[in-house]
Amino acid sequence: MGIRIARNFFAFFILLLLQVFVVGKLNVTPLIQPNILLLFFLTLPINLKPVPTLLLGFTGGLLLDMFNNSAGFNSTALLLMCYARVYYIRNFAHYDVVESGVNPGLSTMGYRWFILFSVVMVSIYQIVYAFIESFGFRYIAENILSAVLSGAVSLCLILLFQLLFYRTKRNT
Repeated sequence: MGIRIARNFFAFFILLLLQVFVVGKLNVTPLIQPNILLLFFLTLPINLKPVPTLLLGFTGGLLLDMFNNSAGFNSTALLLMCYARVYYIRNFAHYDVVESGVNPGLSTMGYRWFILFSVVMVSIYQIVYAFIESFGFRYIAENILSAVLSGAVSLCLILLFQLLFYRTKRNT
């Protein structure tokens, strides 16, 4: 248990540093704001209770807000994403998988389940973030475009990290 917590803390720290110093500095266009830190919250243990999940989401968002000077945008969006994550897993994950406590990923949950899960969660995060950042619905077209573009880039980065750095099952 201690090794798993240490591994998760290390993954959070590395992804936070990558987000702040690498991904956050990519200025392709103002509409695209990818977030690789979402990978940590997507891959939290599947049997993690709701309160710790929400506390981790809020704390992670708050740390990201401190580095980005973004006044709570990330913490609000991550909190809502983690809230939706609890209900998504409760409704769409198999009972035996939830009981096993695996970390969701391409290798543990399968490509279709994890990609759909990631699309839903990243979409929630990006839509909430885009509308909070613009403080309203005045620029609805730009907000939706920003959420779609940022979400697509974030999903590509998340799937790339999953393929490169996470263990895969091998049939022997």
